[in-house]
Amino acid sequence: MGRVAIVGDATSVAGFRPLGFAVFPVDRPDDARGLWADLAGGTYSVVFVTEPVYHAVEDLVAETEDSPLPAVTVIPGVGSAGGVGEAKLARAIERALGTKTLIGEEEHS
Repeated sequence: MGRVAIVGDATSVAGFRPLGFAVFPVDRPDDARGLWADLAGGTYSVVFVTEPVYHAVEDLVAETEDSPLPAVTVIPGVGSAGGVGEAKLARAIERALGTKTLIGEEEHS
């Protein structure tokens, strides 16, 4: 099994070290840009990023989107509003089906 990494603020990522994750705490989300080449370079099969970090490296993640590894998963960070994961899921479903779907919304007739 490949290695798993997590990148985010120190408070959000601290609890993952005992689970065997490679933990990369960053002071500012933009600091993750300097780590990205190593994270996406083949050492890690899965990279978890907090939402603030995802916003800082979104363009870099997009470059690896069609590669099988690493699988990049967005998780909420301390104090983040959430919603990025849902938006990414909606985009993935749209790509797979070729059409938009309503997630969490009811159709009104």
